Amino acid sequence: MTLEGVLFDAIIAAKKVVVNNLDQAAEKTGFENPFGDKTLLLDQEAENAAIEVLQTSGYQMKIVTEEQGIINSEGKTEYLVIIDPIDGSANLERNIPLCTIGISASSFKPNLTTDEIEISIVDSYFTKETYVARKGQGVTCNGKPVSVAQPIPIEEAIISYDSKKKGDSYFSSASQRIVDGVKDVRRTASNLLDLCWVAAGKLDAMVDLRDMLPIIHVSGTHMVSEAGGYILGEGGDRFVMSLDSQYMMNFIAASDESLAQSIHRLYVSK
Repeated sequence: MTLEGVLFDAIIAAKKVVVNNLDQAAEKTGFENPFGDKTLLLDQEAENAAIEVLQTSGYQMKIVTEEQGIINSEGKTEYLVIIDPIDGSANLERNIPLCTIGISASSFKPNLTTDEIEISIVDSYFTKETYVARKGQGVTCNGKPVSVAQPIPIEEAIISYDSKKKGDSYFSSASQRIVDGVKDVRRTASNLLDLCWVAAGKLDAMVDLRDMLPIIHVSGTHMVSEAGGYILGEGGDRFVMSLDSQYMMNFIAASDESLAQSIHRLYVSK
């Protein structure tokens, strides 16, 4: 089986656990994951199901997960695989049908970066959307090619903005400047889904500058870049970072560089 086929099988296994056990959606394990979040039972079980598929695939994989951290391969590592089993756990707890599973993979070598991801898949559990990004080949949704929206001025842009950060007055004021500067804001509370919607041209940008988003969400930024968008880092340069689980992602993922820079200028202005 191809690597892509294995990744799809891992997603199918995780989805089966979730959709067949929705009555357990609010149950917690009593533990925290390596990123400090309380672990839902379904998060853990969906991740375990995906990992089992990956580890029995015949490929030697180093796996970076949300709940278990790093799982090293038993032999010589062939691939790095990064999994987020349920992005939008709070939605799932509240029976809001907006959550996703994301997975990315790259041939393994030391010091991999986001530029070297070869394939990403994001599947929306309940909205019947499956996005696939292949390096240098664009993005598809349910098998049909998609691309980012046409460039527009910032005052006409509809964006997703993750504002879930408390106790930071600078972030609060910067966030307000951005909200005031765009046409409107939409947010699903699944950052992967919002990023896919940027890739598909439904949103003009998705912004997360909280320094709180783990690298396991990299499948979403990969979608935007492969769909023709532009991703800006917090410092104002093109977004590229190490695929190291200790780092948090900060980015402005937009339909084009001009919009990304316009949003960044609002963020940094005093």
